[in-house]
Parts: sequence; C-alpha cells; structure tokens
Amino acid sequence: MARVLGLFPSALIAAAQNAGAGVYYKALRALGVAPRQSEAYALYRMAKSITVARGNDVFMSLGDNPAEGSLPEWPTRNAEGVRQNVSLVYRDRTTGNISRTFYSVTSEGGITREEAIAQAIDAYAGNAEAYNQDLIGAAHTSAYRLTPMGF
Repeated sequence: MARVLGLFPSALIAAAQNAGAGVYYKALRALGVAPRQSEAYALYRMAKSITVARGNDVFMSLGDNPAEGSLPEWPTRNAEGVRQNVSLVYRDRTTGNISRTFYSVTSEGGITREEAIAQAIDAYAGNAEAYNQDLIGAAHTSAYRLTPMGF
C-alpha cells in the first residue's frame, strides 16, 4: 500500500498555509513518512485546489450541521432543502495517479459534515474497488440552501 495514504489532512493544512509543495515534501521526509516526491507533490496540488476554492469550510467542525447557520442560496427550478458537497481524493493503484471526484448529499434540513462525508465514502466504496483505487481522503467543501425560483 502506498505511503501517501493517511497524508491528506496534512496536505490540506500545508496547502491552507501556503507552505508550498517542496516544503510539504521536506517536512514529510523529516518525519520519515514521505511517499515518492511526485506523489507528495500531486497530493499537495490536489489539496491546494480544494483549499483555494473552498477556503476554511474544509476545516470546519465535522460534528456541525452547516444548515444551522446562514447558507448561500442556490437557485433551482423547484428543489428545496440543503445540498452539501464532498470532494473525494483517490490514488490509482496501478498508475499512482491522484484524482478527485465529487459527491453531493441533498437533505431537507442538512446533516453534519461527518455524515455527508460518510455517505460520500459509502457511495464510492464499490467504485474504488472496481477501478482499483485507494481512497486517500475526503473533505466537506460546501453547503447551499436550494431555493425554488419558479423559472
């Protein structure tokens, strides 16, 4: 199993702090947990793309339901509820390539970030085996209130 597994949270933190991929890799090497340099750089790039796009939402408490606060509205034709988005990061076992996929959870009043992440992981668990992938990490990236606009 690749040594990159379990390093996604540290990549998110390094990316949020603008540490740079080289600094991140050197820190992993100093700790004795460094994967191949190309994998560490790819993991950092993936984490950076998530933190740049989503900011601190990635670091919010997993036990909180984002719908309990104010959420931005997402105009829809007639759908209502709360939509929560999760990014799932995978490593291909054959090529070593790191990729990302997205999963959305829609519910009436929102669920905790942890529950949204768990649903996303459960939904893609079978796909991971079928496509020979390892889940590296998952992050709750956003939540919106679906608002019917009657187009």
